[in-house]
Amino acid sequence: MQQDTASEAMRPAKADPPRDEVPPLAFADAEGAKRWTKSLLISAVTPLYEAVRGQLRALSAADFAPRERATIAEVMREQVAHLHTELARRYAGKPQPASDREVDAMEQALSLWQGLWEQYSACLKPLLEGDVELQGVKAKLLQRGLYVGKQLVIVNGLARRVTPPALWQELHAYYRLAELLDCAVTSVSDDLQPNAVGISCYSTYCHALLLGLADPCAMSVRQIELTDRWLAQWARKIFPYAQQRETEGPVLLVDLDSSVGAWLAATAPPSAPASMRFGYPGKLATSVRGRLKRLSAGASPAELQLGHDTSVEGATALLVHLDRKWYQLPVRDTDAVIEAIQLTAGGVQAAYFRVGGRTFDRQDPLGRLTFQGAQHLQTLGALTDYDRYKEEAERNWPWERWQGDYAWREASLIRRESTRFRWFLDQLVVVRDDERTRLAYVTRVAYSPSGELAISLSMYAGQPRSIAARPTSIAFAEELPMPALLLAETDGEKASLIVPPRTFNPSRMLRSMDTGPERKFRLTKLLQRGGDFERVAFDES
Repeated sequence: MQQDTASEAMRPAKADPPRDEVPPLAFADAEGAKRWTKSLLISAVTPLYEAVRGQLRALSAADFAPRERATIAEVMREQVAHLHTELARRYAGKPQPASDREVDAMEQALSLWQGLWEQYSACLKPLLEGDVELQGVKAKLLQRGLYVGKQLVIVNGLARRVTPPALWQELHAYYRLAELLDCAVTSVSDDLQPNAVGISCYSTYCHALLLGLADPCAMSVRQIELTDRWLAQWARKIFPYAQQRETEGPVLLVDLDSSVGAWLAATAPPSAPASMRFGYPGKLATSVRGRLKRLSAGASPAELQLGHDTSVEGATALLVHLDRKWYQLPVRDTDAVIEAIQLTAGGVQAAYFRVGGRTFDRQDPLGRLTFQGAQHLQTLGALTDYDRYKEEAERNWPWERWQGDYAWREASLIRRESTRFRWFLDQLVVVRDDERTRLAYVTRVAYSPSGELAISLSMYAGQPRSIAARPTSIAFAEELPMPALLLAETDGEKASLIVPPRTFNPSRMLRSMDTGPERKFRLTKLLQRGGDFERVAFDES
């Protein structure tokens, strides 16, 4: 039972050195392993990774009694968890495609957890054969294996990778063993985890399933961290029953013979296979919705055991997302069509160019020329409306063809070829189909195991129009002009402005610089803070 995960989308994973280059083992038993880890004075991440990964490889090649191997793995787990945190700073949530440095960090994190998983997996055959020394720790051994699998789900999510099928197969196999050995509900302790009272194989398994169901590729790094923390307390609210039960809400299904995680269904299938398990998320939904209600009534996140380090707005947004993923059946837009559309990205300036048809010139947004410039163009027989930066803009912000489900409000698209852009959550995107040009923002970024890049978009309903705007300070001093986009009013939404990041200040005034009557916009509310833009409400005077 050994996990085999590669860097799916970027390039082949780096292979470990040949077995004849395995470093010498630095210890002979668990006590020696403790002394070795305490002696590590290396602060740089790469040398520390090489030391820990090297000892894990040496441990795999060495001959240890299963109980001693499991104890040593427990010692090494603390170092692996520390390195995981440090490596995540380099790759977690980065725009995709990732850089070589980011890919290396991700592969190192995967390699560490996989190397640790090998130690627990090496104990499974002796456990099944009735090793006497393992009988008293079988629940803890299997729970630790499930914990490592859960951590690998997190690593893939932080790296914007869909959880590989082999990882789900491994997690299912571990839980099947817990059932077989009748220790799925046995409580175990874990000093490395806060709020770890009463954890078990089933709670850790459900923790991993719920993380996968929450779709980490659609969540920020902070949201993944919070969800992992909250599930340490909430995962036990769901149990994977072998027999169906009556329920009024949706049912969470998982097939232990499959290569996918859990999924929601309105009802369980009438003739389910023996490998299927049934979870009922009603209690979990009650807990999530109860917290949402209390937050709206003025309670603080700390009061609701959501942490002292999160805001009401952040906690609310995440709880809404989790409720949708854990208890609401997915609904496909009936208007969605499979279609090839064109996308481009690059922030507000790129959107200004693609919507308005000309580049934004901070010196003169209307494209007017100086007397000398106009004379020069006339000598060349050129138009006075010449856009001097258009060719550069075409190179920097090209249209790319993407394929997938495209509807009025959302789109789910894939691209098999390389992409010119780096994609990230809440990124401003310009969408062009056969009829119109629209604005959207990214809600999900994921690489599949087959190497396809997938993104999901939320579309703005209002028709966009590019405008050049100049902020006016309280002292009425003129500031540099900025590109902006005006989203027209629709039946469901008032008109709004898309502006560059850090533009919004309550009551800040912007005035248009376009030809025609001057328009003044007083900014009233920040509607959305995107990754490379802000969407703001305004009053017009």
